[in-house]
Amino acid sequence: MKKALYVLLPIAAGLIVGCNSGSATGGPVAVVNNEPVTKDEYYSYLERKRSVLAITPQGPVDVQVAGSLGLQALRDLINRKLLLQVAKDQNVAPNDDAIKKELDFQTKRNPQFVKSLQSAGMSLAEIRQDLSIDLARFNLISKGITVTQADVDSFIKSNPNNFLTPAQAELFYIQVGSEQLKGQVDSALKQGTSFPVAAARYSEAPNARATQGAFPIRAVDQMPAQLQAIVNKTKVGTASNWIPDGGNFLKFFVQNRTAAEKIKIDETVKESVRRQIAEERGSQANDLGKTLQERLRTAKVDVKLSYLADGWKSAMDALKAEDASSKPVTK
Repeated sequence: MKKALYVLLPIAAGLIVGCNSGSATGGPVAVVNNEPVTKDEYYSYLERKRSVLAITPQGPVDVQVAGSLGLQALRDLINRKLLLQVAKDQNVAPNDDAIKKELDFQTKRNPQFVKSLQSAGMSLAEIRQDLSIDLARFNLISKGITVTQADVDSFIKSNPNNFLTPAQAELFYIQVGSEQLKGQVDSALKQGTSFPVAAARYSEAPNARATQGAFPIRAVDQMPAQLQAIVNKTKVGTASNWIPDGGNFLKFFVQNRTAAEKIKIDETVKESVRRQIAEERGSQANDLGKTLQERLRTAKVDVKLSYLADGWKSAMDALKAEDASSKPVTK
């Protein structure tokens, strides 16, 4: 996707990408030594925030965002409006009954679906709204696509590894850059210091003190191959030997580990497979990105906030420039 279009039209797959819209009324969001952090301060800061903490294999890292969170939120909301408008035009917009059925389906897939989202600050109305966006997106991509029960059964039979709960491991690690620190860690562990406490005290990994050396990846098959081997041969409740890593040394502690298990193939799983096949086939037949780009070019978007309007205008100007440069030169 072209750079300008990335700013304007990334359409995310997967359910629930929204967050609590909140309100600027009511009490403060926090009180610091009797001084309030007001909701106005909080939302104003979010709108112009230009960096976020991202989870990486090396731990949380502060990274720059494209534009600002406010501009990205504006982009997402405009995309959502356009998506629903296109779905309505093509007679595939979800109605209240479809949204209720989708909520039931997601709850069957994950009984904690609603509770976990509400714990993150979302209201039931916001959850339903996000479901309507994802349903509209799926309906547009899969329009005209038929997936039979035989297709579903064949996929399940041909892809047994897709229907396993992956092996999980809860790890802590310590990263040091010298033989001296290695000795200090080994001495502390030998004297009975717990591994997380030793990680917080000695590890030179980013944010080790805050996380106590917790390794951010739990799915074993998503870990580097060398680490997978270490996890599989290290007993639960024990630490690995030191492992050279460039100019550093790493030691891992296996807090817990669970083996992969087969997933029970029920109607909910089969419906998930049907949707996956329909989306894969539909993405080849229905270019939703192109449809939305064309809708954006003709949409009347009037951004009322000046500090967001300038960023939006710049992105649209870049899109128009790319359109002009892609047109064939006529003599």
